[in-house]
Amino acid sequence: MMSMRKGQTGQSLVEFALLVPLMFLFVVNVVNFGGFFFAWITVANAARAGAQYAIMGGASVMGPVPPTATQIAAVITQDISSLRNRGSLVVQVCSNNNGTITPNTCPGTVPLDPEPATYVLTTIDVTYTYQPFIPLWNFSALGIRATLPPTTVHRQTVMRMIQ
Repeated sequence: MMSMRKGQTGQSLVEFALLVPLMFLFVVNVVNFGGFFFAWITVANAARAGAQYAIMGGASVMGPVPPTATQIAAVITQDISSLRNRGSLVVQVCSNNNGTITPNTCPGTVPLDPEPATYVLTTIDVTYTYQPFIPLWNFSALGIRATLPPTTVHRQTVMRMIQ
């Protein structure tokens, strides 16, 4: 009995040394995935808030003037102010007013409106690049990463307002 116990004195230490790197990798990935989901929800909410702000003006008598694309982008930028890498934010505001799409750079992103004479269709495209909180090593030549790579989050919101 004594000789069997004597040979197992380092077993716990070896098991611990094998599990610590795996647990560290697990914790780092939990933090990074949590940050990614936070960014995804924040971008979705910002796109929705921008679209709601866009349709507030011009829909009623004595209503406020419809906001410009710059004002809508400012609302979205304010909404994502809690995210890292805010400089990667790209906001595109497009409108379809009775078949006339403005600005001219976004005809492919605005869907067709079934009632173009009655409504103005506004599309808000928000694109953001998520950078992981804890970037660990990666071997990009081999396609191997220890954590989540930088990822693009894209949300599009479409709203209709009465002319």
